[in-house]
Amino acid sequence: MNHMSTQVDAGAPVNGSLRNASLDRLACLFRHWAWADEARSAFDRELANGWDDDDEPLSDHPFGSYYHWCALLCGFSEAALEHGLLSPFQLDPIRQDLEVSLPGLRACRQLLVVIPASLEEQPRILDLLSDEETLGRLRRVHKAFGKALREERLSREIDSLDH
Repeated sequence: MNHMSTQVDAGAPVNGSLRNASLDRLACLFRHWAWADEARSAFDRELANGWDDDDEPLSDHPFGSYYHWCALLCGFSEAALEHGLLSPFQLDPIRQDLEVSLPGLRACRQLLVVIPASLEEQPRILDLLSDEETLGRLRRVHKAFGKALREERLSREIDSLDH
């Protein structure tokens, strides 16, 4: 078995809750969660520092971390809604936030994986943030996924001590 393989089976179906996830799957989820949390933190720093849109009117450069954060949240959101990643108890409080946010999250993911012919074809960050509820909704979703992952890790640590 080649542990250094660069091949990823992204098309493999993944069904089941965090509770049923293998250790490998849970490790992958934690890795992606760490990347999402890092991107969110970078975005928060950039947002706090402000930006001068007049300097580069066509540039979304300061918001690459926003697109990165949203792209990773998109993967978690799809796993939660389409593959039962979260239990109903974990999913129900954020279901509406997920469903409303998913088109924007998918647009951000698209920005990271497809290079457009011109900058004008990209949605502008100011347009993406025009809805005052967007950031609050994304932060609630982010927090819920982090909490679910931490709870699962703690549960498994407690279970391992019992055996």
